[in-house]
Amino acid sequence: MLVAACSLAPANAAPGHRHAAKAQTDVVGDFPTLAQQRPWTCEPLASAAAGPMWPEPETACAWQNRLHIQRWSWNDGAAPSCLSGQARWWHWAQTGLPPTVPRSVWDQRWNAQTLHMRVGAEERLLILRRDGKERWQATEWRWNPNPRPATRAWQEGRWKLLLEAASQPQFRSAATDSPDAARMRPVLNRLLGARPGEMGPQGLAFESAGLCLQASNPLPGQPKLHLSYSPNDSRLEQRAAMHLQLSRQYANAKWLTQFKMLEMPANLPSGAKFLASWVEDGLVVGQLWMPAKDDAATVRVRITTRLPQHQGDGMAAAARIKPDVERELEAIATQWAAAYE
Repeated sequence: MLVAACSLAPANAAPGHRHAAKAQTDVVGDFPTLAQQRPWTCEPLASAAAGPMWPEPETACAWQNRLHIQRWSWNDGAAPSCLSGQARWWHWAQTGLPPTVPRSVWDQRWNAQTLHMRVGAEERLLILRRDGKERWQATEWRWNPNPRPATRAWQEGRWKLLLEAASQPQFRSAATDSPDAARMRPVLNRLLGARPGEMGPQGLAFESAGLCLQASNPLPGQPKLHLSYSPNDSRLEQRAAMHLQLSRQYANAKWLTQFKMLEMPANLPSGAKFLASWVEDGLVVGQLWMPAKDDAATVRVRITTRLPQHQGDGMAAAARIKPDVERELEAIATQWAAAYE
């Protein structure tokens, strides 16, 4: 099966081609203009059962049901959730991709985004954009090419018009990350795998084992004690001193795991990685330290989640949450080593 996913590049329209650009843009909002025929109402695709968060989509078909459009609308923040409706829809719309294919992850700073995918012989186009102050509109087009060469060539020309129109600036947004956050982003994407998530200025929000987790971008600053990159140079006394320093820094913390060195996979070349976890101010906090070669800056990343309410002092609940938080931190350590070491 041929599968691909790619964002659309912007179309370069010269000033003299304004009328052509206007015609291209019309094919996004006007399905009969795209299809060049009067479409008909058709049943939603089986995969359109996106759950109670979205209403039934508006659907239409053309080209002997080889061209299909589905459109949803919803209000921003209609229901409290770890992830926004936009992030969930963006992830759900990519469910046709195999688990090994990287997903595009929604960024809460976007007002619009476009994604073009190929799943087998079928081509898909997604556009999700803000429609007013609090309303969002999501549209999916699917095209299954006609086997007849002449018909296929004509359909392909119309489909290319749609792709060109969707590449216009009003259908895509950009989010600027710091160099450290940009370096961490592919690691967080691989951490997600086929799970839904949502990027933001502070990092990645995602769900694991029923928990809402927040994985931070690399933290600013450096630890006060030097951490060696080589696992062989990490001594027990050094780790004890580091934990003492953390205990003074976070005087109100209740410790779940004292500062320790992780056991990394034997078949993965890697420097030393360290982890600690604690409870403070109603949060379970797990932190990862990843020293770099040649005494470069140590990368520090946190995963946090809020304790459930009405749990006494919260330590019993925190003990249940700790393995999930630490497992995700260990996965980040492994993905970082695979990517950069």
